[in-house]
Amino acid sequence: MNINEFAQEVHQNAVTHGWWETERDSAEIIALIHSEWSEALEEARAGRPMIWYACGEQPNGNGGICDPQDEYDCANYGREKDCKYHSNKPEGVAPELIDGCIRVFDYLGKQDVVFKGEPTLDYLVSTTPEKVYRVPFPRLIANLHLKTSQAYTMLRHENDDPEFGKRGFAILFEIISTACAWLAERGVDAERLMLEKHEYNRSRPYKHGKKF
Repeated sequence: MNINEFAQEVHQNAVTHGWWETERDSAEIIALIHSEWSEALEEARAGRPMIWYACGEQPNGNGGICDPQDEYDCANYGREKDCKYHSNKPEGVAPELIDGCIRVFDYLGKQDVVFKGEPTLDYLVSTTPEKVYRVPFPRLIANLHLKTSQAYTMLRHENDDPEFGKRGFAILFEIISTACAWLAERGVDAERLMLEKHEYNRSRPYKHGKKF
């Protein structure tokens, strides 16, 4: 994944789906990023799997949790009329963390920010110090909130000094690397999940079917 190209793809998808009909300032974007970290925490508090799909696997077809490791691990594999989890929205701690990263990429794409190092997610993740991602989940969430607020502090003062803006964008890249490194430590392919969630987002209706 070329993260500079991906940021532009994510932003263009957000534009196509109506999320930039009116200009959004950094405060709104930062608030939305914060919301994704909180949603990840709520998934963990609810005791749900790292990644799950709502599907018809349950006997009563109520769209309960399906937690397959791959397409062959689903109890209804081969009976697509009963279970199509792989075309549904990925849910859980990991997708919520990825949602936060996608929101960051949207803003980076909007601002035409380019990562100066090797522009791959693997490289970005490799720059993350172990002490940053080898932490318990609550500390990860607290640290992501802290970094997100630090980025906002820099970005809201970028008109006073462009160096503040540069530092703010650098922190946003650190946020992505931190979340993805934490997931990788737990066996989650962050890049694969990010591409999956992006493809799902591309398939959603205008403004995700919301009136406002």
